[in-house]
Amino acid sequence: MKDSEIIDLGKAIFGVFFSVGTLCLLGALVTKDDWFAGAGYLLIIFGVPVNLLCILGFLTYGVINTSKFKECMIAIGILLINIPIAIFYTAIGLNSLH
Repeated sequence: MKDSEIIDLGKAIFGVFFSVGTLCLLGALVTKDDWFAGAGYLLIIFGVPVNLLCILGFLTYGVINTSKFKECMIAIGILLINIPIAIFYTAIGLNSLH
């Protein structure tokens, strides 16, 4: 894998989960429909293991290919940005929907 491909993959995974989470939050806030809140909850339940597996994959790849370790750490850092965003979105959702 090229250096830019590793970082681009991390950005893409981040983008998918960020976009779906934002869609769920905004959908729940605008429509007050519990379906969006449930989808956001399921996103957290299933998204955490998927992101952890991606982080583990990047870490393993970086350890095996030491020349790609820096790029893998950057990709992991990008994925870790989702954690405070998810906590913030959860707090907004719990406080405004109930």
